[in-house]
Amino acid sequence: MYEQFIEEYLRLGHMREVTDDDESTAPQYYIPHHYVLRPDSSTTKLRVVFDASCTTSSGISLNDSLLIGPTVQDDLLAIVLRFRLHRYAVVADIEKMYRMVRVQPGDWRLQRIFWRANRNEFIRIFELQTVTYGTASAPYLATKCLKRLAELDGSKYPAAAKVLAEDFYVDDMMSGTDSIDEGVRLCASMQALLNGGGFTLRKWSSNCPAILEQIPDGFKDDRTSFELDEWSATIKTLGLIWEPRLDCFKFRIPEWNSSEICKRTVVSDLAKVFDPLGLVGPIVITAKIFVQSLWKQKVSWDETLAHELKMQWNEFRHGLENLVNLKVPRWIAFNNDCRTVELHGFCDASTVAYGACIYLRCTHHDESVTSHLIAAKSRVAPLEDMKKRKKKQSIPRLELSSALLLTHLSEKVVSSLKISARQHYWTDSMIVRYWLASVPSRWQVFVANRVSEIQHATKNGRWSHVPGTDNPADVLSRGTTAEQLIHDKLWWGGPQWLQGDETAWPQSVDISEANFATSLLEEHSAVCTVAHVSPPNEIFSLKSSLTSLVRLVAWFLRIKHNCCKGNRDNRWSGQLTFIERETSLLHLVKLAQHERFGQEIKDLLQKTEVKPTSRINSLCPKILDGIVRVGGRLANAQISTGRRHPIILDKDHPLTELIVLHYHHKLLHAGQQLLIASVRERFWPLSIRNLARKIIHRCVFCFRVKPTVHEQLMADLPSECVTPAPPFLRVGVDYCGPFQTNYANRKKGPLKCYAAIFVCLVTKAVHIELVANLTTSAFIAAFKRFVARRGKPSIVMCDNGKNFVGAKRELDELRKVFLTQRSQEQIVS
Repeated sequence: MYEQFIEEYLRLGHMREVTDDDESTAPQYYIPHHYVLRPDSSTTKLRVVFDASCTTSSGISLNDSLLIGPTVQDDLLAIVLRFRLHRYAVVADIEKMYRMVRVQPGDWRLQRIFWRANRNEFIRIFELQTVTYGTASAPYLATKCLKRLAELDGSKYPAAAKVLAEDFYVDDMMSGTDSIDEGVRLCASMQALLNGGGFTLRKWSSNCPAILEQIPDGFKDDRTSFELDEWSATIKTLGLIWEPRLDCFKFRIPEWNSSEICKRTVVSDLAKVFDPLGLVGPIVITAKIFVQSLWKQKVSWDETLAHELKMQWNEFRHGLENLVNLKVPRWIAFNNDCRTVELHGFCDASTVAYGACIYLRCTHHDESVTSHLIAAKSRVAPLEDMKKRKKKQSIPRLELSSALLLTHLSEKVVSSLKISARQHYWTDSMIVRYWLASVPSRWQVFVANRVSEIQHATKNGRWSHVPGTDNPADVLSRGTTAEQLIHDKLWWGGPQWLQGDETAWPQSVDISEANFATSLLEEHSAVCTVAHVSPPNEIFSLKSSLTSLVRLVAWFLRIKHNCCKGNRDNRWSGQLTFIERETSLLHLVKLAQHERFGQEIKDLLQKTEVKPTSRINSLCPKILDGIVRVGGRLANAQISTGRRHPIILDKDHPLTELIVLHYHHKLLHAGQQLLIASVRERFWPLSIRNLARKIIHRCVFCFRVKPTVHEQLMADLPSECVTPAPPFLRVGVDYCGPFQTNYANRKKGPLKCYAAIFVCLVTKAVHIELVANLTTSAFIAAFKRFVARRGKPSIVMCDNGKNFVGAKRELDELRKVFLTQRSQEQIVS
């Protein structure tokens, strides 16, 4: 069979033999290959596996050098969910899909294999010319071709193109229709669409033989059941099987390992369970709980289990044999003529696990109602971890986690089915309902995050309360045996009232806060601190400019001075002097500092330093003449006092804003940098950059005259700059300078020199050569040194300087001389 496989590969033109004449120095890769025997397969008994992950002498394999590519098809869960919607199911697969996609001839050398039929033959070398199963990029390349085929020919076969884009899992088609005539047309259009791309559909099957009447007998599949996990060719699993004759799902029991049972064996057995829809989730969760118990007991991987644990696991194995009698209808009684379609999700939790399940409820025109389980998911409760200070979750938190699991499952089901359906969510936890009915910010972080996500994702649905006895998710949280699950009507069809009128559904229950203990609600405790913040003095709001405010305070101070009895012979009169205005400003500064830095002033007067937590601690503040100023190290500088020790101000005080606004107008609406530099010559407002930005932003005049910058659109880059090439194959050259240099003979004095800059047009690499002068000969000498170091360029671009033009002329003449001499030598020879 191995020889027949290789001969077929060669006969179909999927590979070619490499002769000695085909050898080249280009990189090559030889793929190891071996066979996998599958006696139970209906078509391919022996499958050859190519191992492109085998490393070479460099330590790198072909798969290490390939990009995997994104997933372009839906996952198996989405495809099987849609597969259950069709009244008439149709399945098929593409014959040798990977090998129908040809690889570029330049890459064939990377898919070479060794082969000989027997030991007496010489080893022959073959190149695989198509996509090879076992390479990292093979799934993407093949499935992307199907997607591309659906896009190109979708206008000719719209129904087939939709199936090709949505109902294919790798090479397997799982689709259907609502009528026999539509099924016949779909089969014909699928064959025409795929034949146009060089693909052949085979192994056709359906629950209605009439649909396949036009399919040749050689392309039909006579099997009575189909494994939906057949893609896992080397692993025997608890497979989900579709039986066309009965149109139902069944389960195949795997072959258990008869060796000694240890934790590694248990985990291996659990990994064999394949249930994408979660139909037997209550059975699987018992195995998950058992594995978790082994972790709790810290059982090592290869340690033989205790007798009780071994008996418990063998009992689980034997219990699965009852699943042979389980038959789950594939079709869930959905069609486009249903009067109403609803999705009902249920969630529940226990101390060991939590889960969620979803049912599709259809109301038909004859007033009959059907309800079917379509998907379920379960999780074990997290363990307590003392090292990470992770406590065991409470029941309300696990109930909330089950609600979140239901939300995620519902999102997946809704996006996969692509039907319009009303959504209902049911839980038997009153605390969860109370959490979901309030704003998330009210609760602690764990609850708040999950409540926020649930509320956002289920905004189109409605949460309601269901009694625990009517909650089908209850069996998911506790687990059950296969024998009990087969006869559990609540699990397979949902609560009895779900198949009746809506008036018989459970009524809403009061969820007032008084019904719960405060400790269970996990309400976020808000800590309030009362801070007494005194508002600024009203004097700062009397005027809108610093000049007017200073003059007003100066007049107040003059009146105060003249009203004193001791100043009767020394009264001030006339215009306000500079000293009066300066004294007025300092009075305003002192008042502002006492309002915002009262504690700091008290500390400076008592301890000569502020607390480390103070906002102005980094400024090393000191008090000079009753004013808090910046300390610094410029006390001995011959500059003004304001520049040596600027006055510290708070950025939020009205006086600070008036000062910055005054400088902004004084400097004729200066920009941010000039404004900050000017203010800091005397004052040091905290966070002045934000304040300056706010002043400029609020200035109406600055806003009106702010120019609109028009950027010139740059032209497209030339091909020399965007075409990949080795460094310095295409360069640009120009001079910079002059520079002054001193030679060994100092009597000559400094001399001029220049630098020739060679820039690679592709990589932007730079090469610099020193040039003595601007003559042509000096440039040619520099160019020779550049070529000797970097190699001969194919293109040199410049600004047509005289020395560059002269160099080009001399090089062209030299080229003509060489060509003339060469032609003469050829004539003589």
